[in-house]
Amino acid sequence: MHNHGPKNASQAKDFKASIKKLFSYDRKLFRWMIIGWVSAALASILALIGPDKIKEITNTITAGILTGIDTSTISKIGWTLVVIFSLSFLFNYIEGLVMAYVTTTYTKTLRREVSSKINRLPLFYFDKTTVGDTLSRMTNDIDTIGHTMNQSFSTLVVAVTMFIGSLFMMIKTSPVMALTAVVSTIIGFLFMMVILRRSQKYFVKVQEELGVINGHIEEAYSGHNVIKAYNAEDEFKKEFEEINERLFENGRKSQFFSGLMHPIMSFIGNFGYVAVCIVGAILTMKGNISFGVIVAFMIYIRLFTQPLTQFAQAVSQLQSTAAA
Repeated sequence: MHNHGPKNASQAKDFKASIKKLFSYDRKLFRWMIIGWVSAALASILALIGPDKIKEITNTITAGILTGIDTSTISKIGWTLVVIFSLSFLFNYIEGLVMAYVTTTYTKTLRREVSSKINRLPLFYFDKTTVGDTLSRMTNDIDTIGHTMNQSFSTLVVAVTMFIGSLFMMIKTSPVMALTAVVSTIIGFLFMMVILRRSQKYFVKVQEELGVINGHIEEAYSGHNVIKAYNAEDEFKKEFEEINERLFENGRKSQFFSGLMHPIMSFIGNFGYVAVCIVGAILTMKGNISFGVIVAFMIYIRLFTQPLTQFAQAVSQLQSTAAA
């Protein structure tokens, strides 16, 4: 009754192999996922065009302060922005619909096949694996995979597109200010890589202990009469406290490391924002750039650092998925 077989941790040790299995599970759904990712990427690209148009509006207003503002030009640019952001919203909507379909279909198929596989398993599997551990695979693990497919993968696509696109637009607008933004974010990448290396093992242990504690609880309730008959309440209680303590420690450490990513990325983003403002002011005073460039860069630096935060959050979720 005390045989709590933990999950095989080797399935989560190879992060790349776990994600590869996830993609190769259903080729038809993978095609739909590509459609969703392309829609998300197109929405991000359109959003990147906006700041450049805002720069044009700012320069038009600045140039016409003394001689008269060209309202017709501003009106044309404004309507162009309306079209751009409307198309961006449309592609985001398509991405949401597609990924919702993919997620629900994928998890439905996965549950059905897992259930079918369980019915074909030999009896010795159930002798060495608790019912709670098996139920954990059907509930916690599949729910984690579904959430990741619906959120994290799309977030990664948007983050990568936004990161590369904003970097390209910044270099196109002002190479000097682009260099300032890049240098200020390199520190964030270094911090994030260190955290990712240290946190993955704790996500694996959390998934293992969830299966163990579910199995222990299921045994305690289903075998309640036997436990009472053999006066084993204290032993089961002690074992539960030990498992719960391990789950608590691993959960605390995994959430601590993953929780560090967001504040670090936010700090780096704010630091880059201030650096760009200072360098932009100096270049404007020297006449190297226009005021509209600073306005555009204030938006671009947010678009440039925002993907880092999204990437950190998505990778944290992917770590849980690989562990599942």
